Amino acid sequence: MKNYFFSLVGTAICCCFLTGLTTTTSICDAAEPPAWESLFNGKNLKGWGNPFDWGQIAVSKDKEIVLRGERKYFLVSDRRFKDFELEVELHVPAGGNSGIQFRSHYHHNRLWGYQAEVDTSDRQWAGGLYDEGRRAWLVPLKDNPTAQAAFKNSAWNHYRIRAVGDHIQIWVNGIATVDTHDAVTSEGYIALQHHGEKGLTYRFRNVRVREIEPPPVLNLITFGSCCRQEREQPIWDTIAAQQSQLFLMIGDNIYGDSEDIDILRAKYEMLGSNSGFKKLRATTPLLATWDDHDYGVNDGGVEFPIKKASQQLFNDFFNVPQGAGSRRHQGVYDSHVLGPVGKRVQIILLDTRYHRTPLLKWPKDERKTPGPYAPNSDPAATILGAEQWRWLEQQMLVPAEIRIIASSIQFLPAEHGWEMWENYPRDRNRLLDLISSSGGRSIVISGDRHIAEISKITIGDRQFDIYDITSSSLNVPSGGGNAGEPNRYRTADDNYPHVNFGSIEINWDKKDPKIELKIHDLQGQAVFLNQFRLSNLTAK
Repeated sequence: MKNYFFSLVGTAICCCFLTGLTTTTSICDAAEPPAWESLFNGKNLKGWGNPFDWGQIAVSKDKEIVLRGERKYFLVSDRRFKDFELEVELHVPAGGNSGIQFRSHYHHNRLWGYQAEVDTSDRQWAGGLYDEGRRAWLVPLKDNPTAQAAFKNSAWNHYRIRAVGDHIQIWVNGIATVDTHDAVTSEGYIALQHHGEKGLTYRFRNVRVREIEPPPVLNLITFGSCCRQEREQPIWDTIAAQQSQLFLMIGDNIYGDSEDIDILRAKYEMLGSNSGFKKLRATTPLLATWDDHDYGVNDGGVEFPIKKASQQLFNDFFNVPQGAGSRRHQGVYDSHVLGPVGKRVQIILLDTRYHRTPLLKWPKDERKTPGPYAPNSDPAATILGAEQWRWLEQQMLVPAEIRIIASSIQFLPAEHGWEMWENYPRDRNRLLDLISSSGGRSIVISGDRHIAEISKITIGDRQFDIYDITSSSLNVPSGGGNAGEPNRYRTADDNYPHVNFGSIEINWDKKDPKIELKIHDLQGQAVFLNQFRLSNLTAK
């Protein structure tokens, strides 16, 4: 398959950041945008309106929009915008509070949506990302002194906002203040805010926008897990040869296994210096989550003492931008929506380590599985933790045609007794119910096991399928030690015990897209293949 995304290497803005590159590889940005278009003609308010019953708005002789008022209100554009760059110059006096809304929506006397903050207070959060009328702060600037210093009180300030797909960026006076991903709203109106400070005048000028073409379609995704950094890694060349548009590293990306952060760092550096891995990063966008060994402890969970430092190291190695989900909360979980409307693929990266309660072992004389771990039905036992569950429930409401849920441990297999979701049956059932209630259309990818297999369950009452495609290992295969392992959901007679990687290929040409799940060997040949239509994944 020809990789049309390769033409985007080196574009100015990037959706996935690849360590060690002088240019960046993008999976969501489009081609060079057209010329700028003015949204304010400097003479009157043509193209703008006030949906509120209050507020004083004028145009000055200096070609400025002038806002005054005693209650919060917004001047709203007549047009809606989806993917765009927006530039605004504004002057807000000391003591004032304002904002630039984008991808926003409104009713009479109410508005909600994304806001680039304008804040003259001592906290210095101007340039942060706020969700007006919904979730409040998304990216505050309390831990970013460079961004906090960008805004100049009682002076003209230049704002630049770029929104492409789920990728949102903000600059104030040329200084980057926000670089994050959020997919709750994909289009909407632009608006200028007066926060209601009596007697204060807010001025805006040189308001201009340029719309950006929709992001390219995502057709081919590759993924894998379990790479020992000190061993040979010939599989990177094979994966690079697939010319996929995205590679997902879904856990055990290194074998760190240490509470010494310097040891973990050295092992990441060893992986980063591998020539095959460097080649893959230079040509293929990459997203990642972790499992136990790169987290830092075998089969570890919430009890790991240096998990916060380990998360920081993970984020730094994978160049996770400031303001992205993995930087904002405890755990490396995150989500990205790629592709245009009608062909959107949501990548949900779960963290099955940071909040996971300790595993429950079988009593020696009661062991019923090949592995040592028993189901834990305690209502307090969890894989994801309460915060990540709330986040995931929100993500499953985000508009997308297909969701790929990356879980470092197997989701469907339930009989082997090693690490798997069945160790926490309440969480497993909760995710099955969540996929069903959000319409299906979800594929789970997993790793960890040093084998490869494709599992499938049919949800009878809503007549749709869920697949769990397991790819492991990139260079540490079981070699056959798990042959004959029970798995009633497996779609083949046995698992594949040798070096492998996985792929998901989506053919969008038909009204009902065709999807292929494959496990590939070291030479790139498919050893397992499942083919179906998107309708097979869709809850009825």
